[in-house]
Amino acid sequence: MDDHARVLAAFERLHAAGCPLPTADQRERIAKVAFRRWRTFDRRSRIRRPSPADRIRDLARGLVNALEADPRLVGPLIRDYECLAEAFAAAIDPTADRGQLPPG
Repeated sequence: MDDHARVLAAFERLHAAGCPLPTADQRERIAKVAFRRWRTFDRRSRIRRPSPADRIRDLARGLVNALEADPRLVGPLIRDYECLAEAFAAAIDPTADRGQLPPG
C-alpha cells in the first residue's frame, strides 16, 4: 500500500470513528492539501529544529486555511483538524515519534 492509500484509509477510519471532517467527498482534497503542506514544511518553516508536533500543528493550520471559508471561526473544531494531521503523519511515517501536541 502506498502513502496515498494509507492516508485515505486513515481518513476513512477517522470518519468511521466519528470525526466529522474526512467525509467521503473530502478525503481526496484533504489528502492533496496535506501532502503539499507536509512536503513544503521545511521551506516554509522558520523553526530551527522543528519537532514532529510542530509539523502536525502546521499541517492542521494549513488544512484549516485550505478547507474553511473563514479560518478565524474554526474555534474548537481545530481539534478535529489536529486529529486529521496526526492521522496523516502516522499514515505516511508509522515509525516516527510524533510527540504529544500540547493542549490549547
